[in-house]
Amino acid sequence: MKHYQDAETGQIHAFEDGIDPHTLNNRNIPTMLSEDIRPKPDDSYVWHQGDWIKQEDAPPGYTQPLSSIPSYNPAWMAYLLPYSAVYRDEASGLNISLDQINANFYDGNKLAEVVATLPLGTPCGIPALISYDGAVAIPQCEDFPCKADGVNKLNEILCSLLLGGVHTEVLHSNALVVGSLQDGIRLFAYTLSLHTRLRFNGAVITDRLQPLMFPRVLMVTEIQEAYSQGQQVVKAIHNFSPFFLLNGYTAMVYRNNSDALNNLWITVEQLTDYLWTEYYVKNKSTFPARVAKCHDHLKREKQLKNIWAKHQLLRLSKIISKECHKALCQARNKRNDLVHDGIVPDLQIVEALWKALPELLEVASGIRELCVRRLYGGGANNWSIPARTNFDEWAELATKVL
Repeated sequence: MKHYQDAETGQIHAFEDGIDPHTLNNRNIPTMLSEDIRPKPDDSYVWHQGDWIKQEDAPPGYTQPLSSIPSYNPAWMAYLLPYSAVYRDEASGLNISLDQINANFYDGNKLAEVVATLPLGTPCGIPALISYDGAVAIPQCEDFPCKADGVNKLNEILCSLLLGGVHTEVLHSNALVVGSLQDGIRLFAYTLSLHTRLRFNGAVITDRLQPLMFPRVLMVTEIQEAYSQGQQVVKAIHNFSPFFLLNGYTAMVYRNNSDALNNLWITVEQLTDYLWTEYYVKNKSTFPARVAKCHDHLKREKQLKNIWAKHQLLRLSKIISKECHKALCQARNKRNDLVHDGIVPDLQIVEALWKALPELLEVASGIRELCVRRLYGGGANNWSIPARTNFDEWAELATKVL
């Protein structure tokens, strides 16, 4: 190996013997590499104007120098779950055969190829990208400068898809994928996952069979239409936080009832405040006399700030339906039990609240028949014990261990 030093940063780069980095024409290699290596004495030294100096000798306001080599197309990324294949049209599937999967002889690079875009409406004007295997990428640019910004925007995208009727799951910061657009055609991920192993043909057969043979298939038009509808909702309700709805739905799917109720109730509070301000207060004089009578009574009792009172008036003014109001009352009581007494709510309460939320979202946004109504969070994650069990061997082993 032969070593070179970057005259801009002091970093050392190594290349195989016989390779001249100056002739490689690789845009990721610093242009100011020198064969004259100046070793760093110890960690108390910093690089300044082509040499190492003591930290205390650095000029006021000194900062570590950055390489002039830009980071090309860096991206924050998340994956659509469960594992999905995104088709441009009915004939665009990779049609990976069982023999190819068994022999691990499929073209993994194809999985990462970009098949669709989604408009972000941000100052940079760069859209989100979606790969064949369901990676959603946004640029690491000034619009999303840090990890938290990336997570927030990706969750907004995922929630928009959810509102448009496509099952998605929440992205937590520990699952954020760092990657880039590579070769102008595919999304490369630096973060190891099942997706990266499948792309590089590095997954064992038990991991590659299900996703490659039986992925969830989504059409580009289906994703774009869902995203468009969801974005209309997100933009229409100024105090709506997509994360909480998405997190509550995901928790419900995985039967984490406490988290589901807490997060969905935050969404209820946000939507209630919006409906109260925009639909009730601004139109209070137009409602029937019985609404005014109830309002005056609650005002005298100093109860108007309570959410149950707002729900009562929203129902009386017919902004929300009786069925929706009933579900909200039940959920509010169970959330109070959870907060004050630690009583975990039943799944039925959570599901009833979830089914009531589309009405609040539709009224608040003015968009009717949201496709999120198709999603009820049931299915494979509805765990239960087997019909018949036998634990004799378990008990016997426990006795032996003791």
